Amino acid sequence: MRDGNDGNSCETRQAILEAARSRFLHYGYKKTTIDEIAADAGVGKGTVYLYFGGKEDILLTIAADVKRNITEQMRAIALSLASPEEKLRRMIISAILSVHDAANSTAHGVELVDEMLRPKIMSCGTEQKEAQYDLMAKVLEEGVRRGEFALINGDSARTARLLMLTMVSFFPPYMDPCHGQASCRRDLEGRANAMLDFVLMGLRARDQ
Repeated sequence: MRDGNDGNSCETRQAILEAARSRFLHYGYKKTTIDEIAADAGVGKGTVYLYFGGKEDILLTIAADVKRNITEQMRAIALSLASPEEKLRRMIISAILSVHDAANSTAHGVELVDEMLRPKIMSCGTEQKEAQYDLMAKVLEEGVRRGEFALINGDSARTARLLMLTMVSFFPPYMDPCHGQASCRRDLEGRANAMLDFVLMGLRARDQ
């Protein structure tokens, strides 16, 4: 059994998070107990409380990690050699599919994503959401410099927010859920791309 004071605090904390994530996905957030998380992580119950305030605190950390991973995916796309329009498309589709995959990865994935939609959990992702808006704003500005985009009032930050707002139906809670169906992911991606075709057309400079 690991000791929280054995000098491997990072490994212990990560083991707890991984054990909790696995439990939440396979057995559900509500049914999972701290005792089970501790046992799976190979630590004592008291060690879990050395790192986290409780089960909700663990969920907050997992939610923050998910949002941070999405930000890093978007950052990599923003730094790629694709055109500004293609970057925006890939950034948004990447975010949509990352959340969809998390919700549909196991039987209790939907429950876990629903838990992450609680206001307290959502608020922990504000910093990452702002980072994502900033990345999109920079890509929009790149498109303006290259003569590909024309923004209303030249406000890239507001445009980034409005762009994501048009895609809200492709994130949980889904308006047209199809959990568990093999074609669900393809259908979601197809519908999101169709909406992006429509939205991005409005951003294009009129002389293109």
